[in-house]
Amino acid sequence: MVAEVVATPVLERLRAAAGAGVVRGATERAAYLDLGGFVVALTAPGVPLMPNGIAVPRTDVADGAVWAGPDGIVLSGGAVVSWDGAARWDPALRRAAPEDAPVLRARAAAVLDALGVAGAEAGAADAAPVFAAFGLSVAEARAAPAPTAAAPAAGGERARAGLEHLRRAVADRDAGAAARAADRLLGLGGGLTPEGDDVLAATAAVVAAAGDAAGFAAPDRARWLAALVPDDVATRTTALSATLLVLAREARIVEPVHRLLDPAAGDAAWRDALATLAATGASTGRAYAAAAVTTLALLLAPA
Repeated sequence: MVAEVVATPVLERLRAAAGAGVVRGATERAAYLDLGGFVVALTAPGVPLMPNGIAVPRTDVADGAVWAGPDGIVLSGGAVVSWDGAARWDPALRRAAPEDAPVLRARAAAVLDALGVAGAEAGAADAAPVFAAFGLSVAEARAAPAPTAAAPAAGGERARAGLEHLRRAVADRDAGAAARAADRLLGLGGGLTPEGDDVLAATAAVVAAAGDAAGFAAPDRARWLAALVPDDVATRTTALSATLLVLAREARIVEPVHRLLDPAAGDAAWRDALATLAATGASTGRAYAAAAVTTLALLLAPA
């Protein structure tokens, strides 16, 4: 099976650490290969390019052991995924410059409006717009019971506190608040990528890419990102989610977010990207979109 596109982090990983792995599940749209904690996503045609992904013609992969090296992956049963001649895709967001800030502020407001988030002006003192942008009503966020191991509801007290810490972390560039947000949001929710992780990943990628435009000095930004996505993330959430979070810390993120935040993108282009995200997963795409533009609005808010 010849890949059509391969994300550069996959090539980097396999050049540095070839070896055995295991299939962690497969559907008609994606198959996930755990290579010692780094999860590679084989994605079917029509699925957005992932920062840890390889776009392939089909994803009917049998469970079992795999072996991955710099030139390809041998699947259970002997089938081979090769990327000889495949396009290489760099999933790092374009680094925004200070002159991009006005356009990006306007884009954030437009996307929030398209998402139906009222009153989400940059720098709003109340946290309500942030809760709404992340897919929670204020009533749900404030009134729902705290999640339990049996029912880790994203609308509970843990989520409310985590989102408030996250708002403060971005608005004030506070690494301590970033660490508190991570403590509450990491692993919160169900599925292969819990919603709390989706919010953190999109936030990290935007801060990493737009920090210069906001005057967020590189050393301080690096400390902030290390607090939001700590080194022990792999012990606190799923392997797939941990892989995406570590990549997001380097501004590497799913392809539609690139178009959504591209300062040169016209109205039709960013709206198409938003529609693609909205159709991605049960909640992941919307969480990425809302978190990304809310972060952008807070980060670039006028002093």
